[in-house]
Amino acid sequence: MKWVVRILKGLGFALLLAVAASWYLMRPETVPMRLVLTGGDIITMAEGEAEPPEALLIEDGIVTQTGSLAELKSSGAPVHDLKGAVLTPGLIEPHTHPIATALLGAAVDISGFKFSSRDAVMLALAAAADGYSPTPWLVAYGWDPVAIADLSPPTLAELDAIAPDRPMVVITQMLHEVFANTAAIRAAGISLVSTEPAEGVIRDAEGRATGAFRELAAVNSILAAMPTADPAMVEILVRKEYAAYAKAGYTSIGITGAVGKHADPVDLLAQIGASQPPVRSYLYLLPDQQADLGGSDDFRILGTKYWMDGSPFTGGAAFAEAYEHSDLTSDRMHIPHGHLGPVTYEAADFEAKVADLQAAGHQIAVHAQGERAIDQVLDAFEAAGPTPGLSHRMEHNALITPAQITRAKTLGISLGFFVDHIYYYGDALPDIVGTRAERYMPVGAAMRAGVVTTLHGDHPASPIDPLRTLRTAVDRMSVSGQSQTAPDQAISRHEALAAMTLNAARQLGQGDLIGSIEVGKRADFTLFNGNPLSGDWDALSVAGTWKDGQPAHTGISSWLHIGPAWTAAKNMLF
Repeated sequence: MKWVVRILKGLGFALLLAVAASWYLMRPETVPMRLVLTGGDIITMAEGEAEPPEALLIEDGIVTQTGSLAELKSSGAPVHDLKGAVLTPGLIEPHTHPIATALLGAAVDISGFKFSSRDAVMLALAAAADGYSPTPWLVAYGWDPVAIADLSPPTLAELDAIAPDRPMVVITQMLHEVFANTAAIRAAGISLVSTEPAEGVIRDAEGRATGAFRELAAVNSILAAMPTADPAMVEILVRKEYAAYAKAGYTSIGITGAVGKHADPVDLLAQIGASQPPVRSYLYLLPDQQADLGGSDDFRILGTKYWMDGSPFTGGAAFAEAYEHSDLTSDRMHIPHGHLGPVTYEAADFEAKVADLQAAGHQIAVHAQGERAIDQVLDAFEAAGPTPGLSHRMEHNALITPAQITRAKTLGISLGFFVDHIYYYGDALPDIVGTRAERYMPVGAAMRAGVVTTLHGDHPASPIDPLRTLRTAVDRMSVSGQSQTAPDQAISRHEALAAMTLNAARQLGQGDLIGSIEVGKRADFTLFNGNPLSGDWDALSVAGTWKDGQPAHTGISSWLHIGPAWTAAKNMLF
């Protein structure tokens, strides 16, 4: 066996040498720090602009002048030709989770994006039972009974048959429910049989655990027991995810909760932010995380993230009226008739948390899907009173009402909408919320009310694709093309682009830095093949991104840094 080990080690070192050579050969493209950009349409998204400029002067990563090409050429700066690409402000994803996205990207994919039947999903789980995983546990991600019509929950017996001894967890697409086998339940220290109720731990009539754990407290009780992956490998995966955001067209991301299995996720994100990443990042801490506010233009901690309710697709959204009673909700989602999702915090408790954090200068972002959850969030923000220069935000807002939108406007609260619910689940929404689907994700009403309104993808809950997000806000169509949810809530292309640039920057408190192409702002750009305001959707694509006046580097050397790569290789080989 020693000769096998020697061969493996030799192959490992050969791989490292190949990676090092690739790293040096794939160095990023650079342009002069002082140059004129021209040769394509320029969409500035600046308010009150009469005519779009023909050219931009960029100096040391800042837009210093806009105007005609003849005027800017007189500066003596070299001219860079856009070759017909359409230039916009850099797209901003205000609500995402890069660590979780990176780690779950390495899990077994059982999503509705890949499979269409329960049999296929269960076969994929069985095939992966003895395969590689970044941790000793078998982790699968993407279980989605709304997208896959016959996907009834897995039984504990089924999971135990697939992995009798190895701990195994199956995570749903929206991350608000997991299914665990007996080995994982025991590893988490949870009783297999108990008559004591525990929130979110689903048991049968005799008190036996079914393997289902619903909403954050119960989900975390299982995932907290899972061993962490090698920190160096996690860093590589997260850096690669940052490159994926940039490739997709983003230049900045808002991280609404440093979620993901890592010993110190805040420090990991800070380290990446200090190494000239291809996207800027703005972080909201989890309630139990401690770190100082502030940072640099590449990484900044803004405040804290809370969840006031759960997912509409697990029965966790705190709607004002019960979930629709249908085959989907009763047979596949297992939501009881007359069910109202719970709110996470008592009113007085949450008001105290908001008051304390606001006094400490934290911007607060709160996940709130149902009307009851939204009311409680608004009450807490109103009780805390205004703080100059500090604007809180509410996330997702699936069934926010017109009166609640007006109230949010009065309180200066921005609203972010997860319109992928419409794209991926639009066909099923009437079976979940009935006629309330006619006002689901009311982006148009928020825009018309003058609220700072944004769009997000909440990755890993949906694949990273800003063009899908942009288009869905405009056409409100489902992926099947068979249903259009609340078409009166559609917005224009210009409004959708504003939601993903200037409005997103304002929501993050960075409107003076990014979000539009104006003199004095950072030279962060997204380049398109085609015009996002008028071009054919199917022909539209992202040609690249620039950050600080330089083309963003997304090649292997942007994420496979020598230090963590060497450490990860050593940990695997020795």
